[in-house]
Amino acid sequence: MAPLISLAALIGPQEHKSGASIPRPVEHADLTELTDLYLRSYHPEADRLDAEKAAGRIGRIFAGTHGTPIPQASLAIVNAVGQITAAILVTDRNVGSANPGTAYIAELFTHPDHRRQGLAEDLLRSAMNVLHTLGHRTVAVTVHSANSAAIALYLSRDFRRLTQRAGVD
Repeated sequence: MAPLISLAALIGPQEHKSGASIPRPVEHADLTELTDLYLRSYHPEADRLDAEKAAGRIGRIFAGTHGTPIPQASLAIVNAVGQITAAILVTDRNVGSANPGTAYIAELFTHPDHRRQGLAEDLLRSAMNVLHTLGHRTVAVTVHSANSAAIALYLSRDFRRLTQRAGVD
């Protein structure tokens, strides 16, 4: 089995879920906090080297290395004291075109203490609504095959696995 799985969904208006968290747009000033959250989400016992790698990953997303950032669809949920507990970072892979391309979920992560509360689903739903409003038709994501919670989330939101066409490398 491949270590990474690519999924995609057609974008349409998303229903509003009663009691859903209300996200706010991610700002460049959030970079340090997002880096810390990203690191804790994936590697709770991380060291300084891992922190540098995490900062590089989040910084590259902000810089547009993974496609043009879509700030309206890159969202965060904060707790009662203003700390970011979950975030989604979305880019546009259709670089150089006036039309919206395939939106790409570069990252979607939740602090371990706040998992299983529906925050990732709230972020995904909100981001897909924004993308629909902006004219995007498709959103894609790549997840590790061992991340069963992420795969279940995306499949529950009508994402489907992309398959490689025969003869294409």
